[in-house]
Amino acid sequence: MSRVATQEPIVALTFDDGPHPVYTPQLLDVLAKYDARATFFMVGEQAKAHPDVVQRVAAARHTIGNHTYDHPSFPLIGARERRQQLRACAAAVAPLGSRLFRPPYGHESLASHVSALVSGYDVVGWSAHASDWEQRASQWMLERLLDQIEPGRIVLLHDAIYTPQSPEIADRSEMIAAVEMLLEALSPRYRFVTVPTLLTHGRAIRTWYRPPDRAALAMLPNYDRYAPPRRGPPSAPE
Repeated sequence: MSRVATQEPIVALTFDDGPHPVYTPQLLDVLAKYDARATFFMVGEQAKAHPDVVQRVAAARHTIGNHTYDHPSFPLIGARERRQQLRACAAAVAPLGSRLFRPPYGHESLASHVSALVSGYDVVGWSAHASDWEQRASQWMLERLLDQIEPGRIVLLHDAIYTPQSPEIADRSEMIAAVEMLLEALSPRYRFVTVPTLLTHGRAIRTWYRPPDRAALAMLPNYDRYAPPRRGPPSAPE
């Protein structure tokens, strides 16, 4: 799904690649200031390293989704490893996780989509974003979001960048500032909710498959993971 068909002034903010020990708590403080709820699609490896942050996200009544254990492009790995990735991430956030899954990079194929469904997950995309994986100023991101947000939208943001290409991109301060300005501007008119809550307000719009962009993946430090043989994530209990 990428959005919900509704005329109600309701939006779901989502945050990928965390939790981060510094930026996720800062973001939680901003969300609490405006009584906003969000959905955090966590990388299992990060969740395992920062269980206290996972607990804090859940305690603040945000939803925790699955974003794989170590962030591979889902269509570029085999079905067995896709299952392992989902199970290992679920184990890392247990018992606080939901049955929502966002594929890393948004990459999907029919086969990888089916893998998630068979594993019991609903796949969540997005319909608005701020290109916050690039080095952008908070005002630029705010203006981009204001141009895109409409009732029922699912917004993609990142409380961490799992494979940053530079320290500047890894710094989430500008994104957090943009979120605070967005909430300040729209909270009087919009309600910011979790994806499960959004789904109670309208019909989910299910959209495209997004194939892997190998040229973009080739720029990442761990691109060689897609050349066999490669190590899978730790096995999770069945």
